[in-house]
This record gives sequence, C-alpha cells and structure tokens, in this order.
Amino acid sequence: MKLTIFSIDKRHLLFVAAIVWLIASGMLFWRGTVYFVPINGWKLETIGSFVGGILFFRLLFDRISSKHISRIISLSKSRPTIFSFFSKRSYFLMMLMISGGLLLRYSHVAPNYDLSFFYFFMGIPLFLSAIRFFKAWMHY
Repeated sequence: MKLTIFSIDKRHLLFVAAIVWLIASGMLFWRGTVYFVPINGWKLETIGSFVGGILFFRLLFDRISSKHISRIISLSKSRPTIFSFFSKRSYFLMMLMISGGLLLRYSHVAPNYDLSFFYFFMGIPLFLSAIRFFKAWMHY
C-alpha cells in the first residue's frame, strides 16, 4: 500500500514552495529586527543590506528559483510528494546554510548588531524568490 497523504499536485507544490520561501525570509527578517539597534550609520548599512540582497537575488537566487520552478513543473509524477519542492542537493545546501548561520550566531564571531544586516541581506532574496513562486503558482 502506497502512502499518498503527502502527495500534492504540481500547482499546489508551487504554492507550498512559495510558503516555505516566505517563512524562511520572514524568519530572517524577524531575526534581523531582533538584533537591530539604530546607532550611527545604521541608515547606510540598512540601505546597503537591502541593495545587496536585491543584487544577490539577481545574481544567484533568480536562477535558483527559476530552476526549482522548472523542475517542479517538469516532474514526471502528476502528484509528487509535498517535499518535492527541493531537490536532494538543495535540501543538503539548505542544511549547510542553516548550520552555518547558527554557527555564526552562536560563535559570537560577529556582534549581533552586524548580524542583523546580514539577516536583512539574506532575507531579501528569499522573499523575492517566494514572490516568484507565488507568480508561478498563480499562472500554472
């Protein structure tokens, strides 16, 4: 007997992926605001982190999210598992990035104030990727 409770059609898989990317970006934005302290130069650093995040999306995450959308649409199964929005390689990379972020935060290599801008910087491409997935979901 096959367990089909985790099966979902491709259109809704795009929606699940959008929600996952949105939650990840929200967690980063939340963490960034928790550590944020407005001191001298914060406006320039904030603008820099947002501009850098947009550039990072354009240079890397734009292509990554496009590849994931194309992969989901071209899946051979009409109802893949709900966890199919990432490839195995992407799950591995995600675990490495989360582990690296936790290691950076708990090692105290950088002060939390500086980490807030890093969290904003990384939250932007994830948020823009979520928007891309929502658009793909609506147009599929």
